[in-house]
Amino acid sequence: MGLGSGRYRGALEMPCSGRRTRHRQAMKFNPLSPDATMYHIFRESAGRHTNLICQRFRDEKGDLQSITYHEFYEELSGIAAGLLALNLEKGDRAALIADVGPRWLRICGALNSVGMVDVPRGTDATAEDLKYILDHSEAKAVFLQNRTAYEKLKDSLQDLSGLKYIFFFEKESNLDIPAEVAALSLEELQEKGRQHLDGNPGAVDKEGAGVVPQDLATIIYTSGTTGTPKGVMLNHSNLAWEARTILHILAEQGTPYTSDDRSLGFLPPWHIGERMWETVLYHCGSSIAFTSITSLSRDMQEVRPTVLFSVPRVWEAMYNKILETVRQASPGRQKVFFFFRKVALSFRFHWDRMRGKTYHTRAVPGILVLLERLFSLVIVLLTWPVFLLSRLAFKKIKGVLGGEIRYAVSGAGALPEHIDRLFAAIGIPIFEVYGMTETSAVSVARLGRDFVIGTVGKPVAGIQVKLLDSQGNEVKKPGVKGVCYHKGPHIMQGYYKDEEKTRAALKDGWLDSGDLLIWTREGLLKFAGRAKDTIVLMGGENIEPEPLEFALSQSPLIHQVMVVGQDKKFLGALIVPDHTGLENQLKAMNLQGAIDPDYYNLNEDIVKLYRREVRSRVASDTGFKSFERIGVFYLLPEPFEPGVELTQTLKVRRNIVTEKYEHEIQNMYRQMGGKI
Repeated sequence: MGLGSGRYRGALEMPCSGRRTRHRQAMKFNPLSPDATMYHIFRESAGRHTNLICQRFRDEKGDLQSITYHEFYEELSGIAAGLLALNLEKGDRAALIADVGPRWLRICGALNSVGMVDVPRGTDATAEDLKYILDHSEAKAVFLQNRTAYEKLKDSLQDLSGLKYIFFFEKESNLDIPAEVAALSLEELQEKGRQHLDGNPGAVDKEGAGVVPQDLATIIYTSGTTGTPKGVMLNHSNLAWEARTILHILAEQGTPYTSDDRSLGFLPPWHIGERMWETVLYHCGSSIAFTSITSLSRDMQEVRPTVLFSVPRVWEAMYNKILETVRQASPGRQKVFFFFRKVALSFRFHWDRMRGKTYHTRAVPGILVLLERLFSLVIVLLTWPVFLLSRLAFKKIKGVLGGEIRYAVSGAGALPEHIDRLFAAIGIPIFEVYGMTETSAVSVARLGRDFVIGTVGKPVAGIQVKLLDSQGNEVKKPGVKGVCYHKGPHIMQGYYKDEEKTRAALKDGWLDSGDLLIWTREGLLKFAGRAKDTIVLMGGENIEPEPLEFALSQSPLIHQVMVVGQDKKFLGALIVPDHTGLENQLKAMNLQGAIDPDYYNLNEDIVKLYRREVRSRVASDTGFKSFERIGVFYLLPEPFEPGVELTQTLKVRRNIVTEKYEHEIQNMYRQMGGKI
């Protein structure tokens, strides 16, 4: 069916120009109207990029399939019309319980196009959380990716009196569903939509035209590291403004997305960073292929992405995978790699400093900065030939990641500098952004011209940021920590049905992020931890655990770690060993390799090994104060898992871990078994 005919004509009247013209339009940056809603973004982008590939995904056989922008919008419109046929109305909430994949954006687009509110969550959420979210949001409908999600909800259906519809991604049978709840597959919902449009042409456009920027678009429940999930309310204006602003700053920095770009999607649909990433790509006519963490390496090779978005833990995993592969090579190849890595990291640092692209966390005389830059110029000139050889050596590594990445983006946490610098050295700059669900994704960005490794950059145009100390005074001096407050058109409308928490977070339009940042001498921002995670020792010392955890997690022997010590004399650490790294180290020391993890803490050789490792990573010569040193540790037999000890963005839920391992923590301090 052509775009100019049939039931979808009204939705897609905008002519679609040739590919070359589209490319020029994307390069020039085509802003949306300030009055635009998510309906306009979906409608107009589909019209401009009709025959381009929109999404790619694997079928049941594992083969890559694709759909065009036209096909994407046809399904979106069918779902939207189906919702209207079932008398669902503007403002009604619909939960979306799904993982990464091609359908969730179509469903969100359909809901937003008729003024409904999407409430996304992953299938790995607990049954308790899902019941709470559907009940608290008063969802009238829920979209379920699979039977697994349904099994978590089925015992709660009788208690969800407002729920009227369950929409399964695929046809399901033999389900014990209450009579008052109707169950349909997506295909059945779309068929109802097609029938509805036959009798009501333009129904979706009519509803979409009635949606205004101030209307609520989504309620995203943040699991957080403590407490009950909070429903972050974002309206159409929040999301559309953020998308429009990201497009603008990318174009200004000389790094725009275009219709030639390809990306991979592997983060959950409720992750605000992933949602905004896909929205911006969609507006530009780019394509995205969906994968999983386990299939990431394979799909990197096949899709060959040109741009990529992920979280720090994934970049760390990629970095560690590279090192793990190298350690399996011959001793000679290992020496070559680590030599060139040292050269590349040194060269990259001096290259950046020579160009004034490094930072200082204290006031430094201008003459000293000039001397630093001149010294770095000499180092660059001396090491340039060897660095070129290192680029050749790293070419295979870049090839493992597809070989065509122009740049990547990292968000939802601080990126360790050694990882940041290595990827930059091999030719993959990682643009770091800082924000949160409550800010519709991005408030601060470190992009092309402001690319300074170790910082998160500058506040985005149109957004205000300030740092306040514990007395409420604004911090402007470099190197002094302060809680970051955000203000701008991207700030949430509040927490759904929670005035108390809304008032605590929002004051005079300023959002209290709970994040600690510092200003650099150069006017850039640097992440410094979480104010709420601050550990206060018995002596009154205030310590941010994240820098310590970052330092420890760089060890090949440590997979995960959480620092503890509230009201104790000194800090302790719960360490999840990297079993592969540990076995390799034990073999290298001619010690027993295979040991039951439950007995790690009883093995003197292993305890000594970790004691030495912790001492070397957290010490005065690595930049830590005496009271920040780890006094005791305990080796955990099992890793932290998403949805349990970790949030869905892989941040440690400190209260859960502390509660789960309360006995181990008490014994650790009492017995001093892992004493440093």
